[in-house]
Amino acid sequence: MAKKKAKKDSVGRTSQPPKPAVAPPDDTNQPPKGAGYLTVVMKAVVLLLLTYGMAVYKVSPSTGRNLEATAESSEKETLASAPPTATPQSESCDHRFRSLLPMAADAKARSLPLMLHRNGEPEACGESTVGEFLEELLKNFRAYGCKPQLDKYRFEAMLTATLHRIMAKNNACHSMETYGDQTKGLLGYCDSGEDHTPILLDHDKLVPLGSKDGSTSLPCHFHTREGLRVTQAKWFSDLVRAASSGENKCEGDNATQTCTATPREAHLYAVPAGRVFMFAPSHVGEIFHLPHVTGASSKAIYLEVLSLKPRVFDVFNFFSRAESKELVDRAIAETSASHRIKRSTTGAGAASLNSKRTSESGFDTHGKTALTIKRRCFSALGFDEYEDGFSDGLQILRYNVSKAYNSHLDYIEDRTGELKHDYDSAGTGGNRFATILLYMSDLGENDGGETVFPHGIRSHIPEEERITKEEALEQLRASDQGSVLEPGSWEESLVAVCRSKLSVRPHSSRAVLFYSQHPNGSVDKNSLHGACPVLNDQKYAANLWVWNTPRDGFAGSPIKKKFRNNGASVAAKNLKITGVFSNSGTDPRMDRAELFYRDQFWGKLGKGDPVLKVNTYQGHVWNVKVDGNIVKTWEISEENGEKQEMTV
Repeated sequence: MAKKKAKKDSVGRTSQPPKPAVAPPDDTNQPPKGAGYLTVVMKAVVLLLLTYGMAVYKVSPSTGRNLEATAESSEKETLASAPPTATPQSESCDHRFRSLLPMAADAKARSLPLMLHRNGEPEACGESTVGEFLEELLKNFRAYGCKPQLDKYRFEAMLTATLHRIMAKNNACHSMETYGDQTKGLLGYCDSGEDHTPILLDHDKLVPLGSKDGSTSLPCHFHTREGLRVTQAKWFSDLVRAASSGENKCEGDNATQTCTATPREAHLYAVPAGRVFMFAPSHVGEIFHLPHVTGASSKAIYLEVLSLKPRVFDVFNFFSRAESKELVDRAIAETSASHRIKRSTTGAGAASLNSKRTSESGFDTHGKTALTIKRRCFSALGFDEYEDGFSDGLQILRYNVSKAYNSHLDYIEDRTGELKHDYDSAGTGGNRFATILLYMSDLGENDGGETVFPHGIRSHIPEEERITKEEALEQLRASDQGSVLEPGSWEESLVAVCRSKLSVRPHSSRAVLFYSQHPNGSVDKNSLHGACPVLNDQKYAANLWVWNTPRDGFAGSPIKKKFRNNGASVAAKNLKITGVFSNSGTDPRMDRAELFYRDQFWGKLGKGDPVLKVNTYQGHVWNVKVDGNIVKTWEISEENGEKQEMTV
């Protein structure tokens, strides 16, 4: 593989956005209510019994091997797991199976190796062939009643059962965690147990797998190497078809072209229940093509690995210069107290000023471009559905000359233990797991403003050409580049770190991804990063933090044990209310009216302006302002119904 030369690099962090009373208003549907771990498992078992009958997976308690799947349909008909017999019924089932997975009859496809990986691991934990996989899958397809269509949760349960049985032959792909049960094989990896499985919004839809001893295990969900969640037979067929072709994929022009030889192997990545997919890089310069994610100018997004420790990626075609300009223009024009650009703060709960964070920042929570980029981010990170509560608003950052943000971590630490939200992401809590940083300014080689990763290595520079922090500081003081900084200051020291460690240089429309967690949810302290001082010109950037669960203030956000009421482990879902705001045009005093969510500008509500519709919730306060003064206020109450009209 011809490796593309890596670029120099950098990033920054920020404060948590203002916390709403219940859940912020949005323009998307709120996800279903979460539930307690055990309650949800039992509900799913009952659902499975009523719908498809009981699936019993006979597992040796000591080895987890000899999995035998049987099923009893709702008509009490026993569906055997043995190979199909030559009866019209089985022939019909087999025909249906082949129509869902056409490669089942393709000898070339069946001979392909099928490699199974644990989430985030570049090395496979187990191996089979597509043919063996299809044979086992057919048995489970029969056990599930040969349904012509399976929703993604039953499909994922079927994949889990199939791969568990195959991997159990060699005791492969079991849990490697100290709290894991290796005797359960893949099932023990997929279900990390009550104390290490976050309850996500779709938890009550998962279809658990039953065992002979009466216990149940939650299924994994499965992704391609590029992050596409395999939720239907078509995606698996496409995966096998791509692996069969073995075609090279190339990017760039003739001078800088990077070509990746695609091995003739199919790879699946198993992600435990309650966890989120993470890319599994094996070397610096590795390319991940994401053909299923459309980026700027309708081009497919692709990633290049900049560092393995921490895991940092350059993201190409993520957004355009036009989108970059739109974000900056909107941020500059924002006037609301909560979202306009002002001195940055830090901390969860009550935010405070930080002397070592001298940037300015604001938030864009519902701008058209911001929402487009947020959805694009979710797709690139392996989510198959957009959930607004899994991210903060897009934070817009401005760094003037000499301004910077000292090295810090993006995940939130509850130092007092008195915050209601459970931030322990290694257990059942939720925290920021990934950051996508967008650069919206062009800065030269000596202009500063990079994002630095102090634990990262400048692997794109030959080892003999790398310099130490002390050498970098000496060079800085010998030049006039650091003249805007006070000698001996933390800003000057940070520049030396920026020039001796892995750093990312800004240019407009460049994007960088890095993880703040390991695949098991534990925090990654190597993700420490800082925003280097700007030595010339001005830097605009934006952060998008994505969480492994809904964040504080949203339905389904995890609650710390000591604050749980009635055993509820996650925040309850509130009734979604459609708010309709309009101007009747009959009151001249309202000709220049504007609608605000508290102090956040939402839209024009003057005479002749279009009707504003928004999803809102109990306790939300909406203000109408004219010339900056509040002239009317509504507080949303569930007692007034699911659709409420407000007119000025």
